[in-house]
Amino acid sequence: MCLLAIFMSSLEKCLFSSLAHFLIGSFIFLELSCRSCLYILEINPLSVASFAIIFSHSEGYLFTLLIVSFAVQKLWILIMSHLFIFAFISNILGGGSWRILLFLCMVLGS
Repeated sequence: MCLLAIFMSSLEKCLFSSLAHFLIGSFIFLELSCRSCLYILEINPLSVASFAIIFSHSEGYLFTLLIVSFAVQKLWILIMSHLFIFAFISNILGGGSWRILLFLCMVLGS
């Protein structure tokens, strides 16, 4: 069970990091493709400036979403590690049973 919990935790880390890489890559691709379209179409500078203002707001929202997702991921890892440490110490001191540790391993895995 504990191996399953460790595997699921590493799988979550891998998925979060691959999601972050995908979001950053898609963001860069969209920005470069939009800029190249503007240069190809030879749009006047006024509309380019207004487009830049609109696009900068969407960049801010994307970066805010990315920062919040990383903060939630770190908080989740911190909570799960403290629960596991608490269960392990309570089992060592004899205050709990192995059922608590197995239950927390199952919770960590899901």
